[in-house]
Amino acid sequence: MYRLIQQRLFSLNQKTVVLSHTCIKQQIQWASRVEKNTVSNIKKYWFDKYIDYIKNYDHVFEKNFPKTMHVYRIFSIGTKDFTQDVKNYVLILKKQSVDGVDTLTTDELRLTHTVPKDFSKICPVLLLSALPFTNYIIFPLAYYFPRYLLTSHYWTLQQKLDFMLSDHKRRLRHNRPLFRCMQAELQNIKSQSLRLKWSGIMACLGSGTHPNVNDVIACSELFANQPFSLNSLKRKHINELLGIHDMSSWRPFKKKKLIERGMLIKQMDQAIQREGGINEMSNEAMRWALSFRGVNPANMSLESMKNWLEQWFVISNTVNENTISLLLHSPVLLAYNHPTNWTLVYG
Repeated sequence: MYRLIQQRLFSLNQKTVVLSHTCIKQQIQWASRVEKNTVSNIKKYWFDKYIDYIKNYDHVFEKNFPKTMHVYRIFSIGTKDFTQDVKNYVLILKKQSVDGVDTLTTDELRLTHTVPKDFSKICPVLLLSALPFTNYIIFPLAYYFPRYLLTSHYWTLQQKLDFMLSDHKRRLRHNRPLFRCMQAELQNIKSQSLRLKWSGIMACLGSGTHPNVNDVIACSELFANQPFSLNSLKRKHINELLGIHDMSSWRPFKKKKLIERGMLIKQMDQAIQREGGINEMSNEAMRWALSFRGVNPANMSLESMKNWLEQWFVISNTVNENTISLLLHSPVLLAYNHPTNWTLVYG
């Protein structure tokens, strides 16, 4: 009897020990899970905080260092835009070599003109900034002298307007000397009828008005031969012609450069008309087109810009490779006395 009771007590103790062990094990596992979840939640909390800080880092940096952030954005956005233009330029060259220049759009033709100039302008800055420690000097200099060291990709809207007006004013200084050169050739015109017509055109310009485009077209023969074909122009005349088109007079092959510029303008005129005409152009594109052709677009109404471009196209459509000199002289023939030009020069 005593042994039976002893065996039952022993069995009961064993079950109690096993049950206690199981409970303790479960409690340990539960505590471990709670601890792991707590650590995981803490890690997730701080990780989310870190991600939010990274996402809003620009705002934090801009709040604490606004000027530095402004410079950073100018260079980052400008470099991105410049890189994209260079990529597009390479694609345009491939397209031109396969399909020909007549298939290029107005924007593509514009890039063929601007990208080489921009690349030669900013290339020294990029090369110097690649040298050790020079970026601490070259970037501040470029920021304070953007007109000379940076391209339009890095300019603000106000800087674009100011620099455009400054460059246009410099070009307009060649208008009067070029007009005098054209006046001086009046006596060298052999045809009496052409001399009379040209005298009337010069009188219009001298009196502060502009000649009728049909009268200008009637004198186009003068630009195919003497005295105004590119092969007949005197040295001073060529230099002034280069000046009104913002081209350097110190480079070689001046006449070749003028022919290329004239053909570029002709191709742009054809592309604009091929794409739907003036009414399909944006205001920015129209202002650039006027400035490129010798008119200050500042303070011009939309209707005035359209009317002037229509007059230009009338002459452009009659010009060919033999009379391309007429298109190069048209900034004087059509814009010499334009009010916005006179305001910019003398206002």
